[in-house]
Amino acid sequence: MALSVRPCVVCNAPMKTQRSTKQTCSERCTKAHYRAQQRQQATQPATPQQQTQNEGSTMSNKSTQATTEVPMQFTFSESEYRTRCQNAKGFYESRIEKPSAGILGAIVEFNPRTLDESHELYHQYRAAEWLPLEPAGGLPTAMLLESPQASFITLYLKKPERDQEKDLVKVCKQVRADYEAELETALNAEIDRQVALALLKDERDRLHAEEQQRLSREQEVRDELAASRAQLREKLIKSGRLNADGSAA
Repeated sequence: MALSVRPCVVCNAPMKTQRSTKQTCSERCTKAHYRAQQRQQATQPATPQQQTQNEGSTMSNKSTQATTEVPMQFTFSESEYRTRCQNAKGFYESRIEKPSAGILGAIVEFNPRTLDESHELYHQYRAAEWLPLEPAGGLPTAMLLESPQASFITLYLKKPERDQEKDLVKVCKQVRADYEAELETALNAEIDRQVALALLKDERDRLHAEEQQRLSREQEVRDELAASRAQLREKLIKSGRLNADGSAA
């Protein structure tokens, strides 16, 4: 199989190859080409025909066309993002805020030292539009634990709606960042897998070409030896040293 020289589609470096479909000269260029195709296809809506073809594609097709097929499942989905934000909102509304752990929550815990202080704190925050917890929520607005040595008072209040809205902006911003990072990680893993498949196919093609070349050369040698033997036989027959049936004269 003859070698051909063509430029890499990414860096234009000349590459020698026996594959007519080979487009890149290295693993690095293969990844770069794959990413470029992913970005280009992500900005172009798929036609119904393309969607049907994508749905009917098999893993074998993907392994043989690693640099031409784009995993669209790794693109940002607005509906998925909204669903994640809604779920995060549900967790936020039922979560106690813990600033030391970087956890945002709609519920804030207070620990006044006395009953009088707890009454004053409760009315102060209620006047600022903080909200008591719902009775069916499983967490009381106030708890009192008494022992012979001391009393422990805990208040739980929900932030005002305006503060919750500000927090939810931060929560959804983090949801987006986490979602995009997840997509990037998944895409990188898929690219690595596709590149590995492409390189494995390159190696199989190389070994197959070498085997074909070895078999071709082996046959050439056999043909050369057979021709040489035939010439020697003809020469011996003409000289009278060998009979036509191959026996010695």
